[in-house]
Amino acid sequence: MLPGEYLIYGVDPSYFTRMVEAAARYMRIPHRALPKSPDVRERLEARSGTHLIPVMETPEGWVIHDSTFIIQLFDMRFPDRTVIPRTPAQRILCRVLDDWMDEWFTRAALHFRWVEDEGAMEGAQAIARGFTGLPSDRDLTADEQASVQAVADFVLPWGRKAMGVMSAGPDHQEQLRSEFAAFLKTLEAHYAAMPGLFGERLSMADLKILGAMKAHFAADSVAEAFVAKHAPGLLSWTEQAWNRVDSGETWRAGDHIPESLEPLFPLLLDGFGHFLMANRKAVEAGEKWTAFSLNGKPLRILTRPGAEASRQAIIAEIAAMTPADAKRARAALASRGLLFLYED
Repeated sequence: MLPGEYLIYGVDPSYFTRMVEAAARYMRIPHRALPKSPDVRERLEARSGTHLIPVMETPEGWVIHDSTFIIQLFDMRFPDRTVIPRTPAQRILCRVLDDWMDEWFTRAALHFRWVEDEGAMEGAQAIARGFTGLPSDRDLTADEQASVQAVADFVLPWGRKAMGVMSAGPDHQEQLRSEFAAFLKTLEAHYAAMPGLFGERLSMADLKILGAMKAHFAADSVAEAFVAKHAPGLLSWTEQAWNRVDSGETWRAGDHIPESLEPLFPLLLDGFGHFLMANRKAVEAGEKWTAFSLNGKPLRILTRPGAEASRQAIIAEIAAMTPADAKRARAALASRGLLFLYED
């Protein structure tokens, strides 16, 4: 462990920024959450090689991006505060659920933020305020408001375009909202029984859910109203979990997977599973768009090489296990109908 702070640059309304912040808070890692404002943007993008957020600067001066990579780095550097289970079934299912949050429910986040005019302007203003480095807890001067509005005017059409390329607009609202409501209700029922997906301790997958809630689903007015209608207990869980820190809690003993998690896996297969296989083929073929169907309705989503890289990373993780652990990890996937997603 190196002394010093980890600097997390992003904005509060960012899905992935809040995921990293959630991990740093829970793991008691010295950190500061800072805006990726104009005074640091050029340096960070040159160092990280991306315009995406968040980017994190480590105490020794590394600049890295991607929420999963950052949390994995935390997990390696602070092994006494691990958020990735060590036993094979819990570990591999944690990785799969983490991947699902990263690569699929961004659709729901984009949908609820940008689908309605009032909510879209609210989201654009919040993002613009973050990127201009202005605090959210005070009124703005006229000049500051003009600066924020100028950025918001750029962000709003970008957000709606992003919603479109993910097939998350009004034409796909019925399927998307139905799936998301089922996901929320399952999580609410599970978290009523235990505070984490795999027991008392929060895992990387829990922290991804927590970050998504803080950035979008418990923050944006349209999304929050939807959550309050379908799974209000998740709003309470979000506030409680956000203020939790690692106190030595454990996961379920014996590599046990809670029964209350089981309804998540058919839901994952019915949506994300279809996308993951179609996206794999599109990446291999070098196609810009991934086309597939859900419940008989065609979807066309911008091909995501990162989702295929994440799938491959899970395959590699199983391959790196001992033979006995790899067998147990594969059995955990196979018994839930997921193994074919993570085979070549």
